[in-house]
Amino acid sequence: MSIELDVTRFYTRLRKVYSNFKKHNNLWGGAKSLCLNRSSLNEDEPYIRSVVFHHWLFGYELPDTAVLITDDGHLWICATKKKCEFLQPAVDQDEDFKIHLLLRNKEDGNASNYDTLLKHAHARGSDNNKVGVFLKERTTNTSNGGIVGGLEGRLDTAVQEELIELVDVSPAMALVMGSKDETERDLMKKSSVLSNKVMKHGFVKKLEEIIEEETSVTHEALATEIEQILEDPNKIKLNVPTEDVQSCYFPIVQSGGNYDIRVSAQSSSEKLKPDIIVVSLGARYKMYCSNIARTFLVDPPKKVTEMYELLLELQEACLEQMKPGNQLKTVYKAAISYLQKNGHEDLITKLPKNLGFSQGLDFRDSTLSLSPKNGVSFKKGMTFCLAIGFQDLELTSDDLDGTPDNSAVKKLRKYSLLVSDMVSISDGSADVMTKFGKAITDVAYNVNDDDDDSDDDDGEDNADAKLARKCHGNK
Repeated sequence: MSIELDVTRFYTRLRKVYSNFKKHNNLWGGAKSLCLNRSSLNEDEPYIRSVVFHHWLFGYELPDTAVLITDDGHLWICATKKKCEFLQPAVDQDEDFKIHLLLRNKEDGNASNYDTLLKHAHARGSDNNKVGVFLKERTTNTSNGGIVGGLEGRLDTAVQEELIELVDVSPAMALVMGSKDETERDLMKKSSVLSNKVMKHGFVKKLEEIIEEETSVTHEALATEIEQILEDPNKIKLNVPTEDVQSCYFPIVQSGGNYDIRVSAQSSSEKLKPDIIVVSLGARYKMYCSNIARTFLVDPPKKVTEMYELLLELQEACLEQMKPGNQLKTVYKAAISYLQKNGHEDLITKLPKNLGFSQGLDFRDSTLSLSPKNGVSFKKGMTFCLAIGFQDLELTSDDLDGTPDNSAVKKLRKYSLLVSDMVSISDGSADVMTKFGKAITDVAYNVNDDDDDSDDDDGEDNADAKLARKCHGNK
């Protein structure tokens, strides 16, 4: 391998897992040991728990590797020769832990290695036979074969013989990894800045060109252009090595009355309409994810601007709850309370099912979602994507009375609004890391003013002024 293990970081994070495992064992299902297997390489699943755990602990993904952590501070790793060589520098470097490297043994199909792992996973005659695993990954692990596949088979046999009981420790690991250290917080900030700059210098610039030139483009085609910028920020003159960056997902661009403010939405092949345009994009910098969403308003009726201003007020109310000690569910409760107190109870049903989620090496950690019932508490170092939106708001004919007849907005009967930002939990407050503006003056465009066709605009200077007003009338 061309990279080296950061031994200091490895032990710091191993100690973080082990300490939590011992101190809060109930959160780990009462497990006596943790069997944290990573199956073969699969680029279609970059965010599953074993992958993000490997990147976090080792700084690198080690496919087809079995990791066993016991409650007495021993770490058993079964892997190929190259992976064991990569891990060797950590052996005997910390008196609190004992690391054992088991080389893959093709001759006996790893039978002796499995015997060793199972022997230390549980103690015969012990009252505690619980082994912690990433439960959802076990079926795939078994079908993929290799070192891990064979071990999963042995675990199944041990369960059938009632020698062990498997418990899911994915949520507990998510909680441990949820609070970022200083290095991770710096990477999260850089990732957020990248998302921010792609939105500002990539998407917005392209959108203004489309509006000015009245270009016909599909949502999917525009999303493709933005993804290309995320994969190569040099396209917008950002000096970032391409090997350090990726797009977290295919960007989402929506307009024309058909909206889905969930993060799982897709950019359609329909033509972009210059009306209410919702865009979401996410950068992945050195494996750390960020996300940003903005809604751009073209010829917005008064009703739309009022709802948008309310959305921004709602976001502020939610941000006030994002401080250490508060439970995650207080964010959703704050949103409901704000709508109720301000006479907008009808909008509660327009909110998404959750108002965001924790981000880091994992794009979306469901254990730390900003849902109405999540009792986990905010801690310093946690990072979240706070996503506030209204789904399918209605526009009546009266709402559209003042809208120019030639505006695409005139055809809208439903629209949605979405604003998403990256938020870091500090000592006493929430720090927004995606700084791109979201005030009306930052996102609204008047492109069909009634005076655009005035005969007084014939001169070259007036033509330039007209173009500026067309795309920046509200700025």
